[in-house]
Amino acid sequence: MRRLREVVAAVYDTFDSGLALKDVHEICTHDRYQASAGIARAAEYVAGHAVAAGLSDVEVLTFPADGARRWWTFRAPTSWTPVRARLEAGGDVAVRYPEQPYTLAAYSAPIGPGGRAVAVVRMSAVRLGAEPRGALVVVDDGTALGAVAGPLAVAGAVAVAIDPLGRSPGRGRGQVGRIELPAGCGLAAFSVTAWQLERLAAGADAGASARVEVTLDPGAAAMPVVTARLPGDSDAEVLLSAHLCHPRPSANDNASGVAALLGIGRVLAGPLAGHLPGGGARQAIRFLWGPEFTGMVAYLHELVGTGKAARPAFAINVDMAGEDVGRCGGPLVIERGPDDVPSLLPALTARCAELLPPAARSYSGAVGCDPWTWRLTPFAGGSDHALLADSPAGCQVAGLGHWPDRANHSSADTPELVDETELRRTAAIAGAAAAAVSGGASGRLADDLEELTVSWAARHVLACLPGSRQAPAVTRPKMAEVKGGLLDPHSTAAAARWLGHRGSVASAAVGALSSVGVGEARVREARAWIESIIAATALRLPAAGAQASAGTFEGGTRPLTRNWTGPANLRGLAEDACAEDKRWLDEALAVDRGGNYARALALMRGVNGERDQAEVAWWAALSSELAIPVAFAERFAAMLGRAGWAGQGERC
Repeated sequence: MRRLREVVAAVYDTFDSGLALKDVHEICTHDRYQASAGIARAAEYVAGHAVAAGLSDVEVLTFPADGARRWWTFRAPTSWTPVRARLEAGGDVAVRYPEQPYTLAAYSAPIGPGGRAVAVVRMSAVRLGAEPRGALVVVDDGTALGAVAGPLAVAGAVAVAIDPLGRSPGRGRGQVGRIELPAGCGLAAFSVTAWQLERLAAGADAGASARVEVTLDPGAAAMPVVTARLPGDSDAEVLLSAHLCHPRPSANDNASGVAALLGIGRVLAGPLAGHLPGGGARQAIRFLWGPEFTGMVAYLHELVGTGKAARPAFAINVDMAGEDVGRCGGPLVIERGPDDVPSLLPALTARCAELLPPAARSYSGAVGCDPWTWRLTPFAGGSDHALLADSPAGCQVAGLGHWPDRANHSSADTPELVDETELRRTAAIAGAAAAAVSGGASGRLADDLEELTVSWAARHVLACLPGSRQAPAVTRPKMAEVKGGLLDPHSTAAAARWLGHRGSVASAAVGALSSVGVGEARVREARAWIESIIAATALRLPAAGAQASAGTFEGGTRPLTRNWTGPANLRGLAEDACAEDKRWLDEALAVDRGGNYARALALMRGVNGERDQAEVAWWAALSSELAIPVAFAERFAAMLGRAGWAGQGERC
């Protein structure tokens, strides 16, 4: 690994973490709603510093923000720039925006001018028949905003006060969470602390009134996407992305990712310019900053889809790059791409993490001893790499970030929680991996890429051995009731399925070496060795692991076909679903947002026109590494069918 070690060290040593932290502070001054004056200013800042970094073809692309334009199934955001908001009750000022960030819900409707006096009523009282028309409704029953916003808007409520963080562990005093309303719903909403919610609820009981005000900028804003390039010797591209959006300050999520890419650009266009590895045709490196999901899908649809920009061969998404691990609570996470896309990026990014210079060594000096840690995780798809891995781009992807994070999506996500050293580590992994795959494989680097990929593939297979497996309870779904059985990839009964799935992923990863120029003969030899490891591992599986039941599915054995266009889009599916299905999905996400989001996205990716319901569900469980209840898989498949997104089922 000598050559790759040199690349990692070069990027790490030349990355200016102090300058990157200055970028974080500057970006955090802007309220970066997806189509707003604030994100436009942030985009101009990024573009200017990309030029200063020495990158080429720097451009701020603008896309319509009318809420109607569609890029495949993704809807364009709506222009919305807040100016001022107030919520006063009982002599107290509960909300004062912009002084208090995160307190105003995105897409809140204007209330004014000068504000409006309104009655205050509890949500629990509304459920018992109290009149919400013309009132501020205090959501005191723990319901998510998405579940009540629509009905309250229809009922004529003026505004909502809610505490989205509830009893979140580690919550700080004064910390409020991010909330978002459906654009154009005619309602305003305020995020408050638990103490403020109690005061407002007490005021409702006493018959108090409140005064609410929301002032918006009447000007129309477009959605900006910033692109820049490090030119190459071929038309192919490697893509580095970081999302620019989120309310002020949103330091780790994702000012840190934006700053990491600017810093990588300075390194690759400056100290390492002309010294990238490889001896073949070097691929260009594309940098992209834009609103999460909407900015990326607009770029893929309008530029890549029309041939104005190259389809990326590799993509690394940097999201939440610099959090102070001790204060925020989560390690560096390298998220693999989905299992249906053959890829060497999980192996490469993991090896880059291993090659970072250790901060300390063991007593004898034999082993590096760092207080920080990192994890390689299965694909979950919570950021822009999910779009790049899906149709029509379908490229090799990896996502870098941190999780869990006590400050995520809240007013506590401030620059003080960004650690310079962690930001440097994350940027070094992303920058070195991009440099390695962009360079074309030759000489020592080709040997490194082959060795690390084959080694990772072997470990991926050997993890199927009983002594290496996770306990099933680790992935037990957070659901009150599991009916119809559980598809658990970690169970002893699923051992053969687990090995078959992981073996195919490992073999495909080795096959992906051809994408960096490793010759056919070497790839064939390496795959044969992995196949021998798969065969040897099968001999050590427990006898009970012959084959797990597929479960009892009512959908029969006909293959499910994918009827939607473009990348999988859970929000777009919910928009097309009937009310009952949408309510079911909202409730599932409220119970376990991360886990059930990953389950649903894996089920969507499993639909390929060849697998039936049972096969789709098992593929989703094995690729997500999450247990999936048969009932959940059946209900989600029925939702796809009723929404017209899959080949089976009737519309509601």
